[in-house]
Amino acid sequence: MNSLAPLVLMYGLWFIGFIVLLLLGWFVYDKRYQSKETAHSNKPSHGFVWTAEVFIDPKDGLTYRVYYNPRSGDRAYIRENE
Repeated sequence: MNSLAPLVLMYGLWFIGFIVLLLLGWFVYDKRYQSKETAHSNKPSHGFVWTAEVFIDPKDGLTYRVYYNPRSGDRAYIRENE
C-alpha cells in the first residue's frame, strides 16, 4: 500500500496543475481583447481615435471596430451596431 502513495501523489499533482491551467485559460486568456471598460460600451474612452480596422469575432460572430490610443498604444475593441 505504501508504494502507491508516491504514484497517487505524483498524478494528483499533475491533475491539479492541469485544472489550474484550464481555469487560467478560461478566466484570463478568453478575455483577450475585451477589456472591462470597452466590452459592453458603444464608445471608447477619452483619447482613443477611430481606425478603419473592423473584424468579425469568430467566437460570437459580432462585428467589432478597433480604436487606438496614440498616447499609450492601447487598442479598444468596440462592438459595432448592426
